[in-house]
Amino acid sequence: MLKNLILSAFVLSLISCGKPSNIEEFQRLVQKVSKKNEEIGSINMEIAEAVRKYNESRKADEQPIVLPDSMMGLNKEQLKLIQDMISKEQDISTKGMLTQIIDKNKTIEKLNADLEDMKAKLPRPVVVKAGDTHHKIGYDFLTKEKGVDPKRANELLEQSFLADDLLPGFNVWVYYNDDVFGTFVNQGNVRISPNQFSRIIRKKQMDDAREAGRQEATEKPAEPAAK
Repeated sequence: MLKNLILSAFVLSLISCGKPSNIEEFQRLVQKVSKKNEEIGSINMEIAEAVRKYNESRKADEQPIVLPDSMMGLNKEQLKLIQDMISKEQDISTKGMLTQIIDKNKTIEKLNADLEDMKAKLPRPVVVKAGDTHHKIGYDFLTKEKGVDPKRANELLEQSFLADDLLPGFNVWVYYNDDVFGTFVNQGNVRISPNQFSRIIRKKQMDDAREAGRQEATEKPAEPAAK
């Protein structure tokens, strides 16, 4: 199974110029994108842990490091801030911790460049915005870009596995050829993957249902015993 992806339907071919011409090539590229995203996410977690340790070692009046919301590494301002901290830091251990953050960020920059090269070989994805749903993205693609009849578009979407929830910044790839529709979701520049987000949503739903059950059990009067 492709990690960090929600894949639905098999695609026989893609006919966009310069893009994969068959499902095997398409899946190979998808797997490479997924793996590269995992690598970037893993190093981002290492950076976050190093930043957490650094911030905990600082005094209350000292400036902490604040990480960006994106998983694409440090921005220019944060990078300069850490470089300035390194030049002023006297403690060898702390300086080493900051240098480690810079080194890991360089690795992310290289991985991001590789990732962009891979994405260039795939159709351009839809970047999720607030309020977008997987169904809406797929429906708009089929009806507006591919000219599929609305009724048939809904039928194709009903046959596909769609993500229940999307985060802004997720990437959604959609494709259609010879009445075959396929779509998958990738984490894009979001810090968590679609699968991780789905697990968080499911856990919250279960916790909410469990809490509602407890409240109902305590508020509802007991039924009289049958005679």
